[in-house]
Amino acid sequence: MTSFNIALQETIEFSLIVLLLISIYKEYSRILITSAILVIISGTLITFINYPLTGLLEKAYSSFMFYSFVMILFLSLVSGEHVIFPVICIVLSLFFPSAQLAAVLIAEASLTGISTYLYSTIGISTGTLLFIACLGHLSKLKLKRFFRTDSVMIFIAAFCFLFGGLDKFDSTSIITYLQQGILNVLASPRLAMAVTALLLFTPPVFVFIKLLLTPEPVTDSIEVKAEKRKVLAIYIGELIRKGTPLLIALLVSIVMLHAANLAMNPLFDPEPIPVIAEEGQIKIPLADHRGDISDGRIRKYSFRDKGSVYRLIVLMRPDSEIVAALDACEICPPTGYVQRGEHVICKYCSTPIPLQSLGQPGGCNPIPVNFTRKGDTLVLNKDNIIAIHNKWLGEGSTSSRH
Repeated sequence: MTSFNIALQETIEFSLIVLLLISIYKEYSRILITSAILVIISGTLITFINYPLTGLLEKAYSSFMFYSFVMILFLSLVSGEHVIFPVICIVLSLFFPSAQLAAVLIAEASLTGISTYLYSTIGISTGTLLFIACLGHLSKLKLKRFFRTDSVMIFIAAFCFLFGGLDKFDSTSIITYLQQGILNVLASPRLAMAVTALLLFTPPVFVFIKLLLTPEPVTDSIEVKAEKRKVLAIYIGELIRKGTPLLIALLVSIVMLHAANLAMNPLFDPEPIPVIAEEGQIKIPLADHRGDISDGRIRKYSFRDKGSVYRLIVLMRPDSEIVAALDACEICPPTGYVQRGEHVICKYCSTPIPLQSLGQPGGCNPIPVNFTRKGDTLVLNKDNIIAIHNKWLGEGSTSSRH
């Protein structure tokens, strides 16, 4: 049934794109439907002919699929009212997804057998019947009131960002893939995010500004004030209607970019590793079966004393300096920290703290503790840790108990 669900979902997504276009360009509905059918058939056939894809061909195949949606965005900047632009939109938004869908179904068939094709055919047929059923209601829709050619292309690109690509196949969204590709070239997460945001936001913002700069209707020759107000109200209403899809597309892009950043930099909150103080000393190895401290990820440790649990953070900063600190700061309740990329984040106030500043006292920084390094082992004094903890958090603080 997996192949049925995938095929049905993809067919519905394809149908929504085509239905949107033919409801706006009703005079070209036959051309658009024929184009969509030919594109989907071509995408499917190219996969069957070239399957299995390997090496550079496979990478180029997947990359074109993702970047085709960015191409739709930027084509909106030069689009006119000719039918060629919605046809290009159909080609870019359906060709590579249909090819990838075919690749997924072939791979599924190699695991589960010929029944995959039966279920996928039923899924595609079901989606097609839904598409045909919706065609009869298109005459009631007046979507042209809300879209121009440039805005419909931006809207479809945003729709593909939200639902298209390989998201359901390998949990990688289009924007995540785009940002990772830019990161491979620029080698800077912040710069990659900035370039990704520029690619996503420039077309809708540009088109929205162009819409706002549409000249107001000339009302000098209208003597009746009520008529002037009516003409201006129609003008403002049209701006609002045609600006709404652009704002929705921009909002979708912002949400998806945020989701891509979270996917590339997930929260890391390791469970504290219990340690035992021997003769007043706590020994922490810099490398063990859990990994090496040089990986730049925080390690958490905890020990008990007289019923209280004390939590520690150990980390190697980007400058290769090792720091140890309490899993708490001087000003917030001791809820601890999580790591995201190059920052640790206070769980209580959500303040991001650069890894490079760890080891420095004050503010929301983790409270540093003293240690000595003996070879590949850190040695910390239990009484020193307890004294620092009690100074800032109170003796036997219930917030530090587990």
